[in-house]
Amino acid sequence: MLRSRSAALFAAAMLVPAILAARPRPELAAAGTIEGHVRLSPSAPRRIANRYPGEGAAAAHQVGAVPPVAFLVGRVGGAPERAERPRLTQQDTSFRPPVLVVPVGTQVEFPNRDPFFHNVFSYSSTKRFDLGRYPRGESRTVVFDRPGIVKVYCEIHQWMRSAVLVVENPYHAQVSPDGRFTIQGVPPGRYRLAVWDFDRGQKMVDVTVPAAGVARVEVNL
Repeated sequence: MLRSRSAALFAAAMLVPAILAARPRPELAAAGTIEGHVRLSPSAPRRIANRYPGEGAAAAHQVGAVPPVAFLVGRVGGAPERAERPRLTQQDTSFRPPVLVVPVGTQVEFPNRDPFFHNVFSYSSTKRFDLGRYPRGESRTVVFDRPGIVKVYCEIHQWMRSAVLVVENPYHAQVSPDGRFTIQGVPPGRYRLAVWDFDRGQKMVDVTVPAAGVARVEVNL
């Protein structure tokens, strides 16, 4: 009798962790989703002449495309995501990726993988820097210590451009070519949502995210 009772207690004890693991965590169950659609005003493609004809065969280059980004403004409960030394690489006379989203305080590497010099700089108020000219195989770093948008260029190749978006929370998404974006896992509440584009600027809208539901927004930019 004692042995069978002990076996029953042991079996019940083994079931408890499985039951707890199967239960959804409250913070995940309460998380909502933002689904958005952005209507972008028409923008004609631009081309820029090669300042240094010896570097590249083309006399003129199309200005680098930078996709729009949607993101929540300010701090949101929970720590912002952290990346392991992200990179904004110079390759084939372009920046890769064209837009980089990092938490405040992140150090970003700027490696040169082209067989000629680049000079990466930004005059943005969020972060102003000039890394000077450096050749293939070398890299420079910048710490982005304030939230905001940092437009990045190359002094030598004027068509090269990119952006570093410095955020205070992990809730952001690139806008797809059809103008749609999705931000998942957002705690329920009222937020300011920003949609930013390199050429068209930024627009903010209020959005209320329901618990375990979907908030839909339309933005004209």
